[in-house]
Amino acid sequence: MLLKTVLAVAVVSAAVLASVMYLDQIGVIDILGSVNVPGEAVTVSPHIIGIKLPVNTSSGEVTYGNVGVLRTDKELEVLLKPAVKEVEGNLTITLSGEVLLVSDEKTYTIKMPCLMTVNTSCFRASVLIPGYDEPLKIQPGEYNITLKLAWSETEGQGVFKLQIVIITGKDNGAYILPVSDNVDTSNWTVAEGSTRTHTLLLEKTRIKASNGFGETRVLAWLFSPREIEHAEYVFKLINAKTGNVLTVLNVPAIRDGTYYKALVLIKAKPGHYIIEVEYPSMGQSSRTVMTAKILIEE
Repeated sequence: MLLKTVLAVAVVSAAVLASVMYLDQIGVIDILGSVNVPGEAVTVSPHIIGIKLPVNTSSGEVTYGNVGVLRTDKELEVLLKPAVKEVEGNLTITLSGEVLLVSDEKTYTIKMPCLMTVNTSCFRASVLIPGYDEPLKIQPGEYNITLKLAWSETEGQGVFKLQIVIITGKDNGAYILPVSDNVDTSNWTVAEGSTRTHTLLLEKTRIKASNGFGETRVLAWLFSPREIEHAEYVFKLINAKTGNVLTVLNVPAIRDGTYYKALVLIKAKPGHYIIEVEYPSMGQSSRTVMTAKILIEE
């Protein structure tokens, strides 16, 4: 029965084809479809929120309203963690903060005591703070971000840098942070598989942890004489033993002549890791992916 069905279809198709050969084309129906079916997405815009904080008094506070927007299409767990702290000069300061996520329906407040202390101490309540010590669950929506900063016990002169990373889900002690500094990579390790058009460089592949974390910088670049619109890298940090993806960061590429670059800082607890980098598309259907191993020792 199946064989007969197939043969019948073949005969009908042949008959239709024969009749079409005698027809003239007199018109075309051109269909242009527009599809808008968004999937689940979580974004923060701008991706890097830059804040300049001039401190001219021993204590004070300042509010930066609507510095960014967090959008989520699903219920989300959010965590804010201070990840990079750098100090130059001779200064003393205690810095605390507060983030407000405000939508038309909801407002969430995340208090961040003792964000940064330099040459002094800071005391805070031992209670866990949602959004700072443990994940805070927020509802789907579009939230304007307001940042409040307060400082005290401040004296001296110098500059400091504090970077707060916004994490979705559980804090697993692994971070990928964007870095904008120019670096000398002459002594860095070139990852296996690098080519003249796609290269991955690591400052260190074997790191000794300090204060519970190890750090290394990673630079990815590609060569393209043609302009790449919306060039973006995707960095993933993977637990080498379990294969679990610990954190993901999308980084817009910086164009430097015919090169498109992205520099990040990897910060993680002792362990074996794989850094995976997905390069911007150069027009082909698939994107180049490169990997390298990182060991952080206690």
